[in-house]
Amino acid sequence: MQIEILKNEEGYLKLNIRGTDPHTLFNLLREELIKDDKVDFAGYWRNESFYESLIFQLRMKAKTANTVEAISGALDRIGVHAKEFIELCKSKIE
Repeated sequence: MQIEILKNEEGYLKLNIRGTDPHTLFNLLREELIKDDKVDFAGYWRNESFYESLIFQLRMKAKTANTVEAISGALDRIGVHAKEFIELCKSKIE
C-alpha cells in the first residue's frame, strides 16, 4: 500500500492511497471516523480504477482539531472491535 498526502491543512487531510483493496478497509475507517463528534466529514472515492487508487478525505469540525489523532483513535477502536470479534469467533468454533 502506498499513501501520498495531497493536502494536510488545519483540520483537513486528503490522501491518495494505492495498492490495496480500498473499499473494505477505508469504508470501515470512514464509518468509525464519522462516529467521532469532532469529525465533520470522512469519505473516499476512487481516483482512477477502483482497485488502483482512491482519495480519502477527513475534515474536522474545528480547524484546530488534529486529523492524525482522529485517524489514530479510529484505528485503535477498529483494532478493539476486531480483537473482540476474533475472540468471539474462536470461542464459538473451539
